[in-house]
Amino acid sequence: MQKLFNENRDFRFFLIFSTFYGVGSGIFGIFMMWVIHAMYQNPMYTGIAGFAFSVPAIASFIIGPFVDRWNKIKVVRASCFIRSCMVLVLIIVPYFYSPSVWFFHLAILVFSISGVFSAPAFAALLPRIVDSEDLVKANALMSIVGIMGGASVGVVLYMLMVRGAGFELVYTVNVVVLIMALLSSFLVRNKEQKNISDKSDKNAIKIYLGELKSGFAFIKKGVLLPIVIAIVSMNFFAEVSYVNIPMFAELHLGTASGYIILSAFALAGGVVGSYISRIVETKFELWKLLVVGFILTGIVRIIFVRVIPNNFTRALLIYILYVGLGSMLGIFYGTLIQKLPPKHLIGRVATVFTSLVAIAIAIGAIIGGLAGTLLPDVDMVLIIQGCSYIVIGLCLCLSGRIRKLPKISDIGVAEQK
Repeated sequence: MQKLFNENRDFRFFLIFSTFYGVGSGIFGIFMMWVIHAMYQNPMYTGIAGFAFSVPAIASFIIGPFVDRWNKIKVVRASCFIRSCMVLVLIIVPYFYSPSVWFFHLAILVFSISGVFSAPAFAALLPRIVDSEDLVKANALMSIVGIMGGASVGVVLYMLMVRGAGFELVYTVNVVVLIMALLSSFLVRNKEQKNISDKSDKNAIKIYLGELKSGFAFIKKGVLLPIVIAIVSMNFFAEVSYVNIPMFAELHLGTASGYIILSAFALAGGVVGSYISRIVETKFELWKLLVVGFILTGIVRIIFVRVIPNNFTRALLIYILYVGLGSMLGIFYGTLIQKLPPKHLIGRVATVFTSLVAIAIAIGAIIGGLAGTLLPDVDMVLIIQGCSYIVIGLCLCLSGRIRKLPKISDIGVAEQK
């Protein structure tokens, strides 16, 4: 990974930019959930917040083919600018009147809409900067650096807030980080040339429908189909659990800020996941990693829920392992999205996947809010999540397509054409 960083100038600056962008976006996501729970103590409100975070991504079905033809670096710059402005609004508005919970939900919605454009652009940019054989290294390094940056900023913010600092401080730091991301984006060289025919084409709608169809067709015909189903299912149950984490943390840690503690340790788990992925990718076939990864993640999730009431320190270590295993699965799937499709289809395939995941997350957020309200024990929500992962792993093992997957280093674009 060090060689990749030292020798690839564009990747270095892309890493800096993506780190600032990811940290700024992560701060917003984590602290907005905390703000809503801390202010209103209502699982349905956090469920609606989770819905607002995810529902715009459903429009990836529409956006993806156009992002493939647009200038990717300009797309992510525009997204970064919009997100910076939205956080500024959160700082300014409370000085004039006291906003309701729906104001925060609207802010989340606008913030998330910008991500509909940036997500496929980021997915399509990396393979243009890094060679195919270095994608796992690049994704792992981006994950590690992003998590370290997020952890550093998050810990400082948490320490300031437990000492009495208000949410305004979080928003201010959030704006500064996003502005740094916007500025650093101009260090990434723009190598894309304008495609005049795309803008002058009179049959743009027909072309769009064909491009969208090609993204679906690529997923449907190959090994990506069972993996997409597994990841979509995983995200559904994860969101059902996620919107209840603030309440879960407050129950077991005694304060709503316990949610931030778990979020901080989740970042550590992401680093662990990056190292696990680098260790196992060359030693085992991918199908084994996926099957065992899902089953182990589910088992560890259940153990975490059972241990946290009696031994908080041990539970945190188990939580780091849980997040690490989940991060490993995400890294492998992200790499498959970048390695399997031809380069001109990456954005389309990525956005089809993003839309399907967004639908699952949006539904999961609402169901999670209802579950947190109706179930007598919030622990049960997390246990159901763990059981679902075990079932997903067992179902993957039954798929003939999955069992044919070799080591990830042996998977290439040429094999899928």
